[in-house]
Amino acid sequence: MVKKLLKNKKLRGILQIGLSLSLLIFLISRVGLNEIIRVFTEINPLWYLLAFLLFQTNIIIRAYRWTILLHSLNTRPPFRHMVYLYYLGFFANNFIPTGFGGDVVKVLNIRQKYGRGANALSSVMMDRLTGLLGTSLIALAALIWNSVTQTDTDLPGALWSLITFISLAIPTAFLLIRWTNPIAFLEKHIPSVQKLPLYDKIKELVETVNQYPLPVLLKALAISLPFTLNLILIQYAIARALGVNLPISIFSLFAPLIAIVNLLPISFNGLGTREAVYLLLYTPIGVPVANAIAMSLAYYFLRFGSGLIGGLAYLLKTLLHMIQSPQPEQL
Repeated sequence: MVKKLLKNKKLRGILQIGLSLSLLIFLISRVGLNEIIRVFTEINPLWYLLAFLLFQTNIIIRAYRWTILLHSLNTRPPFRHMVYLYYLGFFANNFIPTGFGGDVVKVLNIRQKYGRGANALSSVMMDRLTGLLGTSLIALAALIWNSVTQTDTDLPGALWSLITFISLAIPTAFLLIRWTNPIAFLEKHIPSVQKLPLYDKIKELVETVNQYPLPVLLKALAISLPFTLNLILIQYAIARALGVNLPISIFSLFAPLIAIVNLLPISFNGLGTREAVYLLLYTPIGVPVANAIAMSLAYYFLRFGSGLIGGLAYLLKTLLHMIQSPQPEQL
């Protein structure tokens, strides 16, 4: 019964919106809406403008990474169209509950124009995976740097353990999937594993990782590293804009956790869950509750603003197409 309800997309969307609203109301009630508004009224516009510009740069970087992956499968949309689709994806995410709504729009557009829906889906999945891998590698480098330099980063032990586990687990899982054949091993030695609810999705994920030539993956990963560094700078600029002054190494440690939360389709565009994670990460190191929530919302506003750019681009493209299309009397 529960599975059938969760397969209902409309109901799932309503549940995601309900979860986001419930979490936001609960979290904001801890400090008061007026206090969060006060934090925003004191925002430094120059730092936030920098965060906005860096965010737009990251969209271009992500579009280039996606272009590399998709071209390797002999589907070759022009780079400018990929940038447009990324903005259009952000626009879709503003109105479609799950954070994967933008991915659906991108895949459908590629399938409609180039007839390569499977390639589009595969490349979108790998685009996200290489981004997550790059983020975990940066966090791992930050962990090593903290250890070598003996930097005094006052984080709770449980948080250190979680960051270390994720930073090691993601690259390890990627390597195992790439250079072993876990699906064949499981199907041979534990055939019953095929009956598990998520088995087909896991199998699809493994096949996606193994679909791309190693040079293409390395190139996509190389692009993911500056993307992650830029993402860290975005988080740092948002913090400075809202009066939070932390070492930039903190943001590199938190990056994979925030990236994973942004991937989880359990709330509306990550709202509520992302704010909860920001509280768990930042309040133990002295960031006030209101500022931590404001940092998360400020990041969401960057995503929302980029979606508005995508909507405007879609409108202009539609109007241009209508103008260029022959009128009935001209036919």
